[in-house]
Amino acid sequence: MCALCLLSAAENIEHENVLHVSFGGSRMQDQYLSPLPYNGYRVGIGNEWRQPFKRTEKKEGSRWEHTGAVDGQYIWIYNPLKTNLIQAGGVRGGWWAYYAWAFKDKGVRIWTGPYIEADLLVKSHIVNVNKPYSVDAAVDLKAGAGVSYSFRGKKTSYRLSYNIRANLMGVDYLPDYWQAYYEISEGVPGRVRFSGMWNHRTVRHGLNLDLQFPHSTWRVGVEHEYAEYGIKGMMFSREQVSLVVGSVFRYKLRPNHNLTEF
Repeated sequence: MCALCLLSAAENIEHENVLHVSFGGSRMQDQYLSPLPYNGYRVGIGNEWRQPFKRTEKKEGSRWEHTGAVDGQYIWIYNPLKTNLIQAGGVRGGWWAYYAWAFKDKGVRIWTGPYIEADLLVKSHIVNVNKPYSVDAAVDLKAGAGVSYSFRGKKTSYRLSYNIRANLMGVDYLPDYWQAYYEISEGVPGRVRFSGMWNHRTVRHGLNLDLQFPHSTWRVGVEHEYAEYGIKGMMFSREQVSLVVGSVFRYKLRPNHNLTEF
């Protein structure tokens, strides 16, 4: 595993990868399943990889870069009296293209650019047999930005970073919603709709500290996520705060090796 290089040496590194796990609290409102708010816990695992675009790979200082990410999570949350339970599992993936400004003499990098993300969360209401399942599904175009500060220690280096992403527009899914057969004309049919900040709001941000030691590099951080959407008074919301622990490593891809044996 390669140690995290200092900012001044990072320009020669092609790829950076972060494998991480997370644990925290989750609060949800799903009026399709229940009018009550549910609170509980979540665990997650994910991977994030970053590299410059090939055209700017050897360029010093500021440049275009891109980041890919995929995360999975499992959630278990209870109603206030703990008489019912919602279990949920989901996966999320995204791709971020951004321009990064590097101020090497100060150890600072600032970046901003568009982010495309797909998010799927399937919920199961344990006791309710009439509406046992619900789905959160969305594909969003987001705006993202971040800043980092790197500094040196004795045989070590450190990087403190903060990033934030908020949705601009996209599409989401609304499940069927009929309170009773005689209210069928007032319900919401299951459908995919065009969405944006006016009817679907999502913000995700995190603060991370990367610690480089002689033989390994580790990440500790905290992440907060909030999402809210709905229609005709039926609301869905999700808020989560998690502690993140991960391992950071960097690598270079070499050209394909000649297979000739003689």
